[in-house]
Amino acid sequence: MNINDVYLWLNSIEGITNNNINQIESNNIDIKNLINFSDKEIYNLKNINTNIKKNIVKYKSLTYLEEIKSNLEKKSIKYVSIYDELYPSNLKNIYDAPKILFYRGNLNLLKNNINLAMVGSRKCTQYGINCAKSISKNLSDIGINIISGLAIGIDTYSHIGCLEGKGKAIAVIGSPLDNILPRRNIKLAQKILDNDGLILSEYNIGKNVYPSNYVYRNRILSGISDGVIVVEAAKKSGALITVEYALDQGKNVFSIPGNINSCMSEGCHKIIKEGAILIHNIEDILNEYKNIRCEYVKDSKKYDNIKLSEKSIEILNLIKDNGVLNIDEICDNTKMEVKYVNTILNELVLKDLLIEMNNQVYSLNI
Repeated sequence: MNINDVYLWLNSIEGITNNNINQIESNNIDIKNLINFSDKEIYNLKNINTNIKKNIVKYKSLTYLEEIKSNLEKKSIKYVSIYDELYPSNLKNIYDAPKILFYRGNLNLLKNNINLAMVGSRKCTQYGINCAKSISKNLSDIGINIISGLAIGIDTYSHIGCLEGKGKAIAVIGSPLDNILPRRNIKLAQKILDNDGLILSEYNIGKNVYPSNYVYRNRILSGISDGVIVVEAAKKSGALITVEYALDQGKNVFSIPGNINSCMSEGCHKIIKEGAILIHNIEDILNEYKNIRCEYVKDSKKYDNIKLSEKSIEILNLIKDNGVLNIDEICDNTKMEVKYVNTILNELVLKDLLIEMNNQVYSLNI
């Protein structure tokens, strides 16, 4: 039996984890022949839980393996082991690298491309949504692929922004590929695949889904990336777990600053103080990848390259100096009537130079 099929067989047995496979291999056996071991030989394996051994004996069948392969094929799900040439090379050397990955879509995206992960809070603010979509789209516009976890919140908007550019969206999920979670993002997952993207999981079809899956999958999310961008995160956000994995793996970590009064930015500010690279625009990200040839043209939306009225430029400069302003503050500072200011703001939003947040609050589009 080839090693891909051995890992597929073991991964399919309930209760067997990546760590259990490592423990089996620590017995210095020819694991490719494990399915042909006698029951006694299996029960004699060391460092393996008795229930695990029982399940190995129970499912010790080539017929069972062929049934698994048939079910995967019916659902257009492919798999690749750590010894396969298609396996992502930058994932092989991380701590507890998955022995097998299941995927749908274009696995070649993980070779010879720039792939950046974007993570953040599920309970994101409008500011976080705007930042996630804008930065993801701008990176995607220059051909960078964006990786995220398909979760509600920042993950979702990171994928959406990427799909608007020419880069490809990559999702790493904590459930089997035939059980996309959360269910509200099933259509988004399909859009990713329709756009020649990729969805990855280390969980075989039929596997139970546990909360710990989502924490543990973050090592894969950061492992296949060239760096991790934290868009918005509270002090105890799960996104910071991805940061820990990224640091352990020697990856760049970037963070977007937020409102100092917002608890949803506390995690971002914390990691900036600890050394994460503060992002003001995507140039701050690209500066860390000078060795990668990337055709980057400075922001074509920059207002000094677009024909605008003096009043429009005055408003843009005002917002630039203050970060965010509501329409009343803009009127007070410019001494212009609200009706006139509102017309200019709408024009600048349409030209993609400003982002309108809640309650007529405006910020520059990064």
